[in-house]
Amino acid sequence: MGFRCGTGAPDCSIYKQGQGCGRFRADPDIAGSGVLIALVSTSLVNLTIGVLGHTLSVLRGYDDNTIDSWLSRKFQLLSILRIDNERKRFWRPIFEKLVLLLSDYQLLFGIAILIAGFWKHCSISTYHFSIVIDLAWFSNTHMTSLSILRCYLIERPTLRNWRVMIMMLMGTMMLVAVALASTPAWVMNMSCPAQCLFDQEKRDLSLTYPYFIAIIIHYTTSIWRVYDTQCFDRFFLTYPRERLQKIVRGMKRTNSNASTITQHMTAAAAFSFNWVSALTIRCYLAIAAILGSLTISLYYDIVWFALGFMNILRSRQLPGSSMDGSENELSFGQIVPVLLLASIILTFKEVYTEQKFR
Repeated sequence: MGFRCGTGAPDCSIYKQGQGCGRFRADPDIAGSGVLIALVSTSLVNLTIGVLGHTLSVLRGYDDNTIDSWLSRKFQLLSILRIDNERKRFWRPIFEKLVLLLSDYQLLFGIAILIAGFWKHCSISTYHFSIVIDLAWFSNTHMTSLSILRCYLIERPTLRNWRVMIMMLMGTMMLVAVALASTPAWVMNMSCPAQCLFDQEKRDLSLTYPYFIAIIIHYTTSIWRVYDTQCFDRFFLTYPRERLQKIVRGMKRTNSNASTITQHMTAAAAFSFNWVSALTIRCYLAIAAILGSLTISLYYDIVWFALGFMNILRSRQLPGSSMDGSENELSFGQIVPVLLLASIILTFKEVYTEQKFR
């Protein structure tokens, strides 16, 4: 499994002899400080807006979710987190536009960095391809938009469908990139051309199973949120709740109506069966509440952010003595991402002014 280079293939003779690959060139357009600053900044601001908007009930989420409803009531008891409906209506479009902008930035960045990694597969080092995967992983915090803008995207199906298709494209590219890096020798040959390891026939996907599972679960649980699932909710949520209430009422009647020993034994058996059934349904509803909770989703995105950040820092700890040049040199590929951060300020000013004079 791997891409072919033809006449542009790197010299893998040293790697095949097991003698290491020596020095390799820095690539600031992929692993430069400007690129990292831009991506980390947008991800952090996006998560902050999402958590703040949810905590203050500015962004519309899941009104019927048990966990979110309970936390919303608790938050509203704190005067510092309580704002009136007029201010919510004022800030909602501002938050929505900012989250969409930041998420678009991260989504397009992730696709661009993956395309760059695939396009340069004949010349890119294993170290830099690892950075490509880490940056793409990190940019997946754009999934926050699917969680906190559920109502917004459901009301705009065309925008939602295009967004979902682009996200699925990025998810597929990520799975391919992780599969290409699933070789036992990957970590031990960070200075070698990545193509030398791509051409290896021996590939152990079990090394990256956690990454595959995390990506698939993250994309699946995020995408289904932006579709109207009322027909499924009736079968998977409403019916189990009604069934649970019926079982609980039946357990009370069974205990109160028993008078003879036989009836007591029958009632005990029925009670045990109903107790197990009720416990099973409660566990099922608890899992459903967790999977459907906006709050849990935001915490998951925060964990994803932290893991991605740690992976990037760990990957960049490769000794500079093995690298020709510097990853911190200012170049076009570093300056542009940082300057694009100005679009956040411009968008905020534009939407804020529009809301203020509406």
